[in-house]
Amino acid sequence: MPSRTDAEIYDLANNVLAGITQNLTDTIYKDLHGSLSFGWAPALKFNAWAESGTVDGGPPQHNIVLHYELARLLYRDAEAFCSFASDGQTKRLIQTKFADDATDLLPECFTLEDCIQNMFLGSLTWVYFHELGHLMQEHGRVRNDRGSTAATTAIQELDAHAAQILTGRKASISHATELAADSEAITLCLIESARHFLEGPLVDESDGAEVFIGSVYLLTCSLACIFYRFNAGSSPQVVTPITGSHPSPIYRLERSAPHIYELTEILLKAFEFDGQRRRLVSMTKQAADLGSFFWNYSKGVASDETIHLFVKGFMQRPDFKPYSREILTVWDEIYPSIMASRHFGPPFGVMEFTQEFRDFVFND
Repeated sequence: MPSRTDAEIYDLANNVLAGITQNLTDTIYKDLHGSLSFGWAPALKFNAWAESGTVDGGPPQHNIVLHYELARLLYRDAEAFCSFASDGQTKRLIQTKFADDATDLLPECFTLEDCIQNMFLGSLTWVYFHELGHLMQEHGRVRNDRGSTAATTAIQELDAHAAQILTGRKASISHATELAADSEAITLCLIESARHFLEGPLVDESDGAEVFIGSVYLLTCSLACIFYRFNAGSSPQVVTPITGSHPSPIYRLERSAPHIYELTEILLKAFEFDGQRRRLVSMTKQAADLGSFFWNYSKGVASDETIHLFVKGFMQRPDFKPYSREILTVWDEIYPSIMASRHFGPPFGVMEFTQEFRDFVFND
């Protein structure tokens, strides 16, 4: 199978994201009397950013910028991952060391070429929607910790490696709003995927659910690559006091996994398909673990000890309590401002914490 050239990757990425931008403009921003623009940056960095010129109380004035290098690396990651996951030795290694009940590592409903393209498009649109999530909730204003402002605010994903490391309240707000943007991105990606695969005249009712579930699986696999890349390939420990601008990749995966399988089940039922909760939980865990294992294995650091990088569920991670306590505390403080600023979006996009999780975090 011939690989796409860099130029072909850029063309594909631009066509997809320009189409999404136009659709959002026509269906949402025009009704809000606002504007949304999208562009590319040429610098060789795995980076994206979101800019808002919204005046407090006014219509949204938003701009999203992705680097060409980000698109290229997302595609190359999809190629490398699918090659890794389709190798029989990989499955034997995973079954021997980590998960003896591992199912097929790539969705059977797709060809290898389909898997690469769907994983790439899923990860690309997720990054776009993550930046949109920052803008939907005006995170730039929240992070500035000030009220009304007409100044343009910007959020750069490469702030994760800024020379001046964030500390204190600024760091906690940055981590919380990154997790909030993750939530918006997952929700928008899954809704768009459901519309594509579960409804419309071209949908085959006999396999619509399978291809939708396959697309969700590949998106989940890609999240590990995205989270690690935005942390320069490292997996910083989940520690307190919170420092820096971005949460640990494994913390983000722990937050993302239940959101993915719960919303996937809801969407399947909404389109009158079987929810398949048990299968979805198992599938999501395998996808998140496989993505994390691929990233660490490809860097030559995977061993029996890397099992701590796999999804276990927060209830099995008491060491995450202090960090989660800081996130919950600052999220509860900024939540009213977030909801007052949020321009649009489905309710599932807003980050929520169950009472069970709150009890776990705050009760020793």
